[in-house]
Amino acid sequence: MPRKRLFPLVVLLAAAAMAGLLALGRAVDLGRAAGGSTSEQPAIAFRIAQLDKAEKSLRSQLVELQKARAGETRTVYERAATPVAAQSDGDEHEDDHGDEEHREDGGRDD
Repeated sequence: MPRKRLFPLVVLLAAAAMAGLLALGRAVDLGRAAGGSTSEQPAIAFRIAQLDKAEKSLRSQLVELQKARAGETRTVYERAATPVAAQSDGDEHEDDHGDEEHREDGGRDD
């Protein structure tokens, strides 16, 4: 076989081998992550414990604040209702469209 045809075949074979090794490495990493404990788990547990303490502290502060506010007097402002213009008794009907509403087709514009 001439060298000109052998070289692309060797390059493709080497690329396939590299892709296989890369896939094998990723599969091993996935298996390790799904398996037993890692060195990060104690750090995560410590951080969760810190967050739980902070949550308890915030909840107790909230309860104290609500108790303090319960003893305070509050001022509630209410606005007066807006004055209503003279209301009609229903006999008169103001219409922006004039007599268009009283057409034979029921006032619809089709």
